[in-house]
Amino acid sequence: MSRRLSWIMGIFFTLGTVASAPVSADSFTFRIAAGHPAPPLATVNQLQKTFVPNITKRVAAETEHTVRFIEGYGGTIANLFEVLESTQKGLVDFGSIPSAFEPTKLFAHNLNYFVPFLSGDPKIMGPTTRQVQKEFKYFYEVFERYNQTYLGGGAFDDYGLGTSFAWTKMEDLKNVKIGAAGPNLPWLDFAGAAKVQTNLNEAYNALQSGVYKGLVIFPAPYFGFKLGEPAKYYTTMGWGSTLIYPLSVNNDTWAKLPDSVKKIILEEVTVYSNAVEDESAAKFSSALKSLSDQGVTVRDLGDEERGRMARAIEPWVNQKAKEFEEQGFEGRATFKRLIELA
Repeated sequence: MSRRLSWIMGIFFTLGTVASAPVSADSFTFRIAAGHPAPPLATVNQLQKTFVPNITKRVAAETEHTVRFIEGYGGTIANLFEVLESTQKGLVDFGSIPSAFEPTKLFAHNLNYFVPFLSGDPKIMGPTTRQVQKEFKYFYEVFERYNQTYLGGGAFDDYGLGTSFAWTKMEDLKNVKIGAAGPNLPWLDFAGAAKVQTNLNEAYNALQSGVYKGLVIFPAPYFGFKLGEPAKYYTTMGWGSTLIYPLSVNNDTWAKLPDSVKKIILEEVTVYSNAVEDESAAKFSSALKSLSDQGVTVRDLGDEERGRMARAIEPWVNQKAKEFEEQGFEGRATFKRLIELA
């Protein structure tokens, strides 16, 4: 073999060795946070039951890598008002963020609040809202402003109203203090209620002490947070199912991950979203029964009162579409598309 050929063959075999070498195995530790506790709320519960264990198992089984999650729910890593910023800064890798408590930064992700009285079924509103988000890319672009990639999320069950007193007509709520997350407070405007912004973590004590006498919330957490103890009346209102708890990942964390790990995470976001909606749908009926068994008076508002509510807040819905436009979002087209799909 000539000296030149020997040199070329040496390069060939060296390159071949490099090309066939296995991908180096890496171990990743992720911090995942939510401001609410896990069991009572489907969006957080399914992080613990589905998202985290599925990814951990699949990455170990299907790739050369391993992952470990440090789980911080119930505000143990970041509270309700800190998750977005903590994920932006990299203090959290995966953030489960209630958009109701980010009314400015995540204004667009409160869409379902602004178009109430659609379907109360999370298995309809979840896929419908995600489809709208895919068609209007600003739902993803909003998160890029805060060094994050929006992954997705699942929808809650139908919103209702729990109170510490019996009522039958909307006039009965006039001047009564009612708590809600924030973006949905205007739902009560037409009734003349005195609105109080609040959250589930403080609701029990607030209802018990009389800070407010009612809470806008869906039945599963109403039962899970034991709110039927201080407030023994629950009315199904038909405000609708909402996807308002987006899951995001820090962009610096995301950039470091191998494609094989990213692929699994994205696939498991879909599994997680479906699991949230399955749990929400199942718990709607079971929670109403549990509340009734607990001694809570459960009733439906009725179509006549519901129609009055819907007509009363129509100007507000149009105003919100206009606010979307003012922020550079396609508000009217987005609202119209959501209504069409639902």
